[in-house]
Amino acid sequence: MNTCKATLRVLAAHRLYLIIYLVLIGIMMFTISGAQLTGQTSDNDTYTPGRATVAVIDRDADRGHIADTMRSYLSVSHDVTDLADEPQTLQQAVASNWVDLIVIIPSGYANSLIAAVSSDETLPKVETVTSYTSGVGSMASMSVSGFLSMTRTALIGDNVTVSVEDWKAKYNGVDGQTADGNNQQSQNEQSGQDTLDMLPEGRVQHLSLDDVAKATQQVLTVARDKTANHAIAVDHSDQTAADTDTVALATRGFGTTMKTALYPLFLAMTVCTALVISVFNAGETRRRLLASPQRASVMGLERLAVICVFAVIVVAVYVLATLGLMLAAGLNPSQLALSGVAMTIVAACAYALMTVACGFMLGECGLNDTMTNGFANLFGLLIMFTSGISFPPDMMPAPMLAIGHMLPGWWYCVAIDNAFGIGTASQQGSDVMSWASSVGLVMLFGIAFICIGLAVGRIRRTRSTLVTSTQTQLAEVV
Repeated sequence: MNTCKATLRVLAAHRLYLIIYLVLIGIMMFTISGAQLTGQTSDNDTYTPGRATVAVIDRDADRGHIADTMRSYLSVSHDVTDLADEPQTLQQAVASNWVDLIVIIPSGYANSLIAAVSSDETLPKVETVTSYTSGVGSMASMSVSGFLSMTRTALIGDNVTVSVEDWKAKYNGVDGQTADGNNQQSQNEQSGQDTLDMLPEGRVQHLSLDDVAKATQQVLTVARDKTANHAIAVDHSDQTAADTDTVALATRGFGTTMKTALYPLFLAMTVCTALVISVFNAGETRRRLLASPQRASVMGLERLAVICVFAVIVVAVYVLATLGLMLAAGLNPSQLALSGVAMTIVAACAYALMTVACGFMLGECGLNDTMTNGFANLFGLLIMFTSGISFPPDMMPAPMLAIGHMLPGWWYCVAIDNAFGIGTASQQGSDVMSWASSVGLVMLFGIAFICIGLAVGRIRRTRSTLVTSTQTQLAEVV
């Protein structure tokens, strides 16, 4: 009983490690898991794109109402601002990122647009300056190109004409008649070739600025017409059953959250166990324990039993916190398979006992606080990043997978997967044999740590320098 009380007092004296490693890091891992659970259960399909700040510089005196209509067109999905057409102002706006995009309509652009449409040439381009700090400026530049392209299309569609000469040139006849007297259009309709290829090329002539203004207004009207320009919606008609199965979501949520326990549990239990063992293995303390009528091995087992019970309590608290997190995320814990939950708890307890064994090994090796914390943090990070919870196993490189298979964290996660039939499991539902083999490997790691600790402790205790201090030896000599 005294040994148990002394062990608890040592743990209480080092409660700072429990607060940092178990509470704070545990909260961090729960926060990450909570975000994942909330993302799985969220039905919010709304996406709001970023709005770019756009300035349109008109050097063409708004011929054809291109500049004003472009501003109205861009204002639907972007923020349009005014900017003075002065070199210093434009340079400062670009350098200071006042705007995400500057569109400069050069002088004579409307006439160039009319000439390009009339002669079927490439559409003239406006000058654009895009911000280098954000991608919304590039997206706004695409909107400008789309506006000009649709304006060109509207100009052609409203003003194209097909003359008799065009029909003669197409079919080598008169009014659509071929040279042998057969009507080519009737033949195309009978053969099912009702396409635009049957029409001759039209001509766009005598365009004016009024036609350009009409075309730009038509583009703006279509852009604002919700019946012609439908908003983007998410189609759920082709969702798979797995995505809508709440049981599968609850199972994956519980299993994933329990996997995150491996990092804070390893840090807290390894460091605390090593500190407890180191305190009781100190020179004077060990001499007093050896002078006790109770056997030292029995007292050592009592200390380990107290730490193991504490580790199991921590696992129970983590399980309860996981269930509470599921409720907060909108998942129903009652949908979990009881057998899978029981197997997961057993796997977590086996992993917790393995961490106690690792701390026992460090304590028997005589590492100080700094070395113990360094080893626990480095080895804990290695376990976490190779266990499959930080990265999906199918995305991990082969060397990383090989290292993971040699560490207990991987087999702890595999045991949880086999308990529910998720993740790396080879079959749906519980796989008792695979789960048992994974838990057995975790326990073998613990046994190996215990054996190493016992061997190193035996070697250290056979040295006289570890039994008494130099000051005590001098006092005895005097």
